[in-house]
Amino acid sequence: MTLGQRMRKIRKRLGLTQKEFAQLVPGKIDYTYIGKIERGHQYPSLKMLERIGRAFSIPLSYFFEDDSLLKSLDLLPSELKDLLKDKKRQDCLRMSRDLKPQDLDLLMQIMNILIQKKPLEGLQLAEAELDCPTTEEKKKKD
Repeated sequence: MTLGQRMRKIRKRLGLTQKEFAQLVPGKIDYTYIGKIERGHQYPSLKMLERIGRAFSIPLSYFFEDDSLLKSLDLLPSELKDLLKDKKRQDCLRMSRDLKPQDLDLLMQIMNILIQKKPLEGLQLAEAELDCPTTEEKKKKD
């Protein structure tokens, strides 16, 4: 299997168009370039393959070895495949790797609050107890 065929197979297994695939790769890349690679009309640089691999959590070696990784993509739950399609969610996952366990717990709590869209009553109470002058009140004093 050629390098371009491997790239096409990954893209298809993730359910992405060439345009969507290109948009998820860091840096500026045109979707027509992806098509040229897939058809074997153009060969990406090693740096480009690294960027593509990083975007989809695929080791660089995949582009040069057997089909075992493609088969493992079929085993991924659809939820995980959907995450791989969303650049912002990928960035969140990457950033969370650097968090300490207690900070990760805090992040999970924040995300649960955002998902449930519960009013932050404790925060409103704390603001009321502070009795701080507003910006307008400060301007009136000056």
